[in-house]
Amino acid sequence: MFFEKINKNGFSFIEMMVTLVILSIIMAIAIPAYQSYIASSQKESFKTAERSLIDASTTAMLECVNNRKSSFCKDKKFPQKEEEYTLLSLQELIENGYMDPIHDPVHRGKYCDSENSYGYVLKNKEAGSGGYTYYSCLKCNGYESKDCSNEVFNK
Repeated sequence: MFFEKINKNGFSFIEMMVTLVILSIIMAIAIPAYQSYIASSQKESFKTAERSLIDASTTAMLECVNNRKSSFCKDKKFPQKEEEYTLLSLQELIENGYMDPIHDPVHRGKYCDSENSYGYVLKNKEAGSGGYTYYSCLKCNGYESKDCSNEVFNK
């Protein structure tokens, strides 16, 4: 008869179209979400590296208070005047064992710019007890910390 049981070995055109539409919708949601996740994790990696640079700068400066004889500490001192600062380059922090090179989270196998990245300690009245604030300027293949453009440097 006309309505005999047909032996189906594949999908109909409509079934294929519905599958493609569903996959397209899933991809339209998943791809931007994945890209957003990658961007936010890279941003968080930069923030972590900035905190590491601040921690290494703090450790180095505090050790210099106790050991003025080391070659690293000879020209490092806490700033004495308001808005005076002391720079500690990432390169010298690495060379003196205060931290390891910072891996670039965007470009695998590369490192952040150790010659142009630095931590610095600033004497300022807003700092509270002690009067010092630590900052980091991380430059890493297109990324630059907001602290690199501190108004103190532009005076």
